[in-house]
Amino acid sequence: MKKIKIKFDYVSFFDEEFSLYLSKLDGVTSANIDTKNDYVIVEYDDNLISLKVLVKEMLLYLDLIKIPSITSFDKCSNNHICKDTIVIYDVCCEYCLKSILEELLETKGIISAYSDFDYHNLYNVNIFITYDTSIISKKEIDNLKMELNSY
Repeated sequence: MKKIKIKFDYVSFFDEEFSLYLSKLDGVTSANIDTKNDYVIVEYDDNLISLKVLVKEMLLYLDLIKIPSITSFDKCSNNHICKDTIVIYDVCCEYCLKSILEELLETKGIISAYSDFDYHNLYNVNIFITYDTSIISKKEIDNLKMELNSY
């Protein structure tokens, strides 16, 4: 079983129907909403539903498929964890930052990510990540940092 905690920008759409919808997806064993911290928490069998499909299902339900809206995530793994910070030197806009977070979510080995973006300062925005060193190397993280700053 895998577990994902994911935070979206538009939490006003979260309701009991959303949890029910997620829990009925093939491969999902539980779906809850942490209203105190604005997280959706889903436990799932990745042999039956991939993380990518699960996230797309959430975005489709919330009608956010064309609007970057993920603000943080945690894949809840404790294997070979290392912390790092990705500094984005010049974020074009909040949607660019959220697109970067979505890309990090889909990057194998990235376990969690959140940023200190304050919607006012677009320079030197920190994205705090954890990654699994058995899946992704420090060199690959360094390459990812360069890629994310070349958009």
